[in-house]
Amino acid sequence: VGELDRAVTDLGLRGLKLGPFYQNIHPMDERLQQAYRFCQERGLPVLFHMGTNPIRQCPLKYTLPILLDEVAIAYPDLVMVMAHLGHPWERDALVTVRKHPNLYADVSALHYRPWEFYNTMVLAVEWGVTHKILFGSDFPWSTPAATMEAMRKINSIAGGTNLPKIAGEVIEGIIGRDTLATLNLK
Repeated sequence: VGELDRAVTDLGLRGLKLGPFYQNIHPMDERLQQAYRFCQERGLPVLFHMGTNPIRQCPLKYTLPILLDEVAIAYPDLVMVMAHLGHPWERDALVTVRKHPNLYADVSALHYRPWEFYNTMVLAVEWGVTHKILFGSDFPWSTPAATMEAMRKINSIAGGTNLPKIAGEVIEGIIGRDTLATLNLK
């Protein structure tokens, strides 16, 4: 907490990123509680790297999106973002985001798997949570331009079928959403 305070006061820190599976720590580990309280009290959002990763030493059990349900229950005013929509557990991510007013998710790294990305967006529409999905590009592995292009072409996967289409305004809403305002950042 001392380092967080210094980073906010001296360096202008505006949010915290955690990677529970990189750090080999459960998101509700007692060592994180003070950091959550600090961030909640100061209105600092916390971005969680959630979802799979090929690094063998990183335990996947700490990256399951549903674990953020516990954090959101304990800290209801803490603004949180679940990176990568928790891939490949997007369904769990969507229902968790739906449940908590201050929990969001981003689409970074999803367009690498077009079929899964399409299905995730269909589910997001069905669950009524597209307003809680933020744009993210996974830079430097992808660019904002490449991510936007993939998002705008998402319905091509359903071309010539009776599969549902994602409305253009949903896609443009995610791309154009004012993330800073959504996360209460100035």
